[in-house]
Amino acid sequence: MFRAPLMNDSRVAQPTVLVDRSGAIVRVEPEARELLKLLPGRYRLHRAGGVLTLVSDENAGTAAQPGETLALAGDIAAMPLLSLMNLLGQSRETGRVVIKHGDVERVTLLKTGDVASVGSNLPRDRMGEFLVRLGKIDERQLNAAMELMHQSGQRIGQCLVQLKFLQPHELWSCIQEQMTDIFAELCSWTAGSFVLYRVPAEHPFPQTPALSMQHLLLEAVRRADEMSVFRERIPNVNARLRRTAKDASEVSDEDSAAFGYFDMMGQSGATVAEVATSLQVAEFNATRLCYQLLRVGLIELVRETRPPGPPFKLAAADRERIDIFNLAFREIKDEMVRAGHGEVLTDGVRKYLADPNGAFADLFRYVDLDDSGALLVDPLVNNLATLHGMGLDPATVLTDALNELTFFMLFQCGELLTPKADENLGRRVRLIHASLPSAAR
Repeated sequence: MFRAPLMNDSRVAQPTVLVDRSGAIVRVEPEARELLKLLPGRYRLHRAGGVLTLVSDENAGTAAQPGETLALAGDIAAMPLLSLMNLLGQSRETGRVVIKHGDVERVTLLKTGDVASVGSNLPRDRMGEFLVRLGKIDERQLNAAMELMHQSGQRIGQCLVQLKFLQPHELWSCIQEQMTDIFAELCSWTAGSFVLYRVPAEHPFPQTPALSMQHLLLEAVRRADEMSVFRERIPNVNARLRRTAKDASEVSDEDSAAFGYFDMMGQSGATVAEVATSLQVAEFNATRLCYQLLRVGLIELVRETRPPGPPFKLAAADRERIDIFNLAFREIKDEMVRAGHGEVLTDGVRKYLADPNGAFADLFRYVDLDDSGALLVDPLVNNLATLHGMGLDPATVLTDALNELTFFMLFQCGELLTPKADENLGRRVRLIHASLPSAAR
């Protein structure tokens, strides 16, 4: 489901809701109503002294569980997750940290400052899917374990061990790798929200030992630094690579298994994800191995062109939406160029568009910027056609995705421009958006 984010509240006066002594809401300012319209749904109200906090309650992990109390909540843009987790680790906190970005939700359970477990609502992050992707089990074994899980009520890992598909030490190693992967990816998020709940004393914790917070943080920083280098050559785990004609004498012992796989696959090549499954390593490690082979010229990236999308006629109002948002994007780019930060903005936006885990990755796939800072329209429309074929409303998809991209770009500007220039830019962008079709405002 596509959803528009809350716009940056620091740019406008805070809207007001008036509540009388009987608890009745007697006045809601128009600006407050506009904010509430962006995120309709059911909410739970938490009180912390004189502060009231609304937390989404959609039968997901975001809402407080029985016995939990809200201790901390905030915006990831204002409190980066690396800083937050470091603070909670040093404070030896015990509780449940729920982090949301769009429809993606991840939960980190802390025990005296260390990480007891990491959960996610993404199917690819489930233990069974992770083990298949790692090549430790196949789909047939996973289905057998899931059937036993439904019958016995045991966890999927316990079922795999009971069925002798995994040894206990293999399961523990995979749990550690999965937690490290999810935690490292989580710490790279630059947008979203977090909530920390204090859990009751009787809260059940996993029997496995908690992982060191400091170790996980150091690993997350290392992976982020290395991945930024890898992504300059390998855009994502679905990138296809193949063997070149270069002599194999330069293959190191560490890279020999990966090179042997590419040598076996011939000109058809393989994706990074396929390499990970074949070698039974995490996707980060597979990306590193592929980068090392690519760097010395033993493999090359296969340039694949996306097949044309299904027949689709873009509505005039949707084309107008794209043009108006692009006008705002050009205005933002011009301001950043004048301030000497044009390349920084372009680099950041391109990484945002290429993020395979982004909330709007399906719309932004293969989409790039032109020299003026506007989005290329043809690939955007092709992706919109595909989403339309899946039953999604083009106007809603465009509005939500381009609103969030605008927010991301303005956030970048706020970090680099002077307060006065940032304020004036925000005003100009709002004036441009005022001409959007009414459904998109």
